[in-house]
Amino acid sequence: MIRQLRITQIVENAAGAPGLLGEHGAAFLVEADDRRLLFDTGQGMVLRHNVERLGLALDRVDSIVLSHGHYDHSGGLLDALDMTGAVDLYLHPEALAPKYNRNGREIGSPVAEETLRPLCRRLVASREPVGIAPGLLLTGEIPRRHDIEDTGGPFYSDPECTRTDWLPDDQALVADTVEGLVVLLGCGHSGLVNTLDWIRHLLPSRPLHAVLGGMHLLRADQDRLHFTADALAELGVAYLAPNHCTGLAAICQLRQRFPSQFRESPAGTVHSFPESAAGG
Repeated sequence: MIRQLRITQIVENAAGAPGLLGEHGAAFLVEADDRRLLFDTGQGMVLRHNVERLGLALDRVDSIVLSHGHYDHSGGLLDALDMTGAVDLYLHPEALAPKYNRNGREIGSPVAEETLRPLCRRLVASREPVGIAPGLLLTGEIPRRHDIEDTGGPFYSDPECTRTDWLPDDQALVADTVEGLVVLLGCGHSGLVNTLDWIRHLLPSRPLHAVLGGMHLLRADQDRLHFTADALAELGVAYLAPNHCTGLAAICQLRQRFPSQFRESPAGTVHSFPESAAGG
């Protein structure tokens, strides 16, 4: 169990302090006791700048984890590996496969596996849950149990848009802390409730404490928004920091529904668990 967890938002759509830059993407530095990992890498245009501006020591990172293979989460991989050196890279086997949006525009990783493999200490590709370190679990593929939750839009594995990409590579990181489970999302393409259900299946005896990251609700209708908020209320989430692809309307509704639990998370934000450890 992790005694102290510190999550720094390095990359996000908006910047939260002078000198930092925003881009459409996400990257987090996760410091769990004496372990450090990078969760996603953004597009790659601001990662290095924000790391230097925040004074972060990425050369002390043990591993890099990809939530999924879209460019706004994997585009900074080469810069990240240049700063970390050869570390373990955890990803789903389909994370680096071709990916396209509804217009046939390529939105997958700009970095190929053959380029990455010699730069990594290990490249760990798994569909199953993986324990990265004591108290840190990567969910692997997430079962889609709730039909109301889609991937957040039409995605494809070919430029002609004939083969639907259900984004099986979408996964979340779970930190088991003294306060309960802290869930870190990239985009939540599997659906937030599907993701939390799977985590509760994997770790049934542990309470859910916090959810941070992208929830891909920007195109969700009111039924799905109410379904999501009701699930968060039922689960008793005490700390909620939605950003990136969650969408403004969804963020506003979640902030209104959960005023005491809600936290903003622009680039530069530090989330500490327990919160009393902030700044330590």
